Amino acid sequence: MNGKRIFFARIIYAIQWFYLAPLLPSIIEKYSLPLSFAGLVPLSFFIGSGSMQLPSAFIASKIGLRRSLVSGLLIMSLSPLLVYFSGSFLQLLLSYMLAGVGASLFFSSGGGLLVLLNKDRPSTALGIYNSLFSLGGLLGLNWILLERYLGFISFALISLMTLFSSVLCYLDKSDLKPNWNVVRDKRIFYLGLSTAGVWGVYYVIGELFPTFSLYYLHISLVSSSEFTGLLLLSSMLGGSLGFLGDKVGKLRLFLISSILGTVPSLLLYTQAFLPAIFIVGIFNELAISVLYSLTTSIAKEGSSIGLAEVNTIDILLGMSLQPIGSFSGYFIWIVNLLIAMALTSFLFKLRLRI
Repeated sequence: MNGKRIFFARIIYAIQWFYLAPLLPSIIEKYSLPLSFAGLVPLSFFIGSGSMQLPSAFIASKIGLRRSLVSGLLIMSLSPLLVYFSGSFLQLLLSYMLAGVGASLFFSSGGGLLVLLNKDRPSTALGIYNSLFSLGGLLGLNWILLERYLGFISFALISLMTLFSSVLCYLDKSDLKPNWNVVRDKRIFYLGLSTAGVWGVYYVIGELFPTFSLYYLHISLVSSSEFTGLLLLSSMLGGSLGFLGDKVGKLRLFLISSILGTVPSLLLYTQAFLPAIFIVGIFNELAISVLYSLTTSIAKEGSSIGLAEVNTIDILLGMSLQPIGSFSGYFIWIVNLLIAMALTSFLFKLRLRI
């Protein structure tokens, strides 16, 4: 499998998605804020990442995929230091949003280069790409163990590792300037719509199920970080199954994994919530891996543009399921599943066009 430097960078990149999650209580305490403000921290990252996906892809079409992903990693390397030295909550949000902007430059460019380097096994490469994101996420969730003993050094270490990964990727001379015109292909737009609900259900479970279980199931879960860890572990397994996209029909696998990655969420109303979470994690990640493979098979030399487009739709539209779920109360999983299934139905419109 080619692209090992990109795979390594993907792990370091993923750490920055999650390393602040266990620190949210201390952040809220440090700035004397109400608990409801905690959600603004991950939201700032998503805003930076989601809003800049397509602009970043356009930049990549001008400067090339390698320079784009290296630039993204360089920007991300600044964020942990700025977060640590933030003098106000607003500065912290802007500093973490900067990491999201850098992430947008890295993600689609890294995926596009992997497809270029592994033309014979794109689904396998992108499945590993996703699986390693989950591995990096687990490292990020446990970064608090270093932070407790090392303080500033733990933040500096993330910056240095990100900087090191950018140097490694810069030394890899593989490159391509993707075709921006791919953004006009409606099939990619429909692909993004069809998985926005799948992406959103996973995100909502990770964010809201610990609270739901406490208020409605009267179960006090361990910590939300450990719960998210279970999701990430199952996602690692799902990503590793991405090779199936190179062996069986992608559309059929995509549909089946999308259904199995969302419908079991109804079991979150029962005591079988742990198996449900595990099943959702596996098949949700498999669905996203196959989505990326389908996108690259349509976009070809514009793969990074296509990946940026579907990711933009998934993040910005998928995030909307969180406030909808919050307002739905006890019916959160039913409402989110109905929305996800409605969005997945766009796959049948795509089937007529592929």
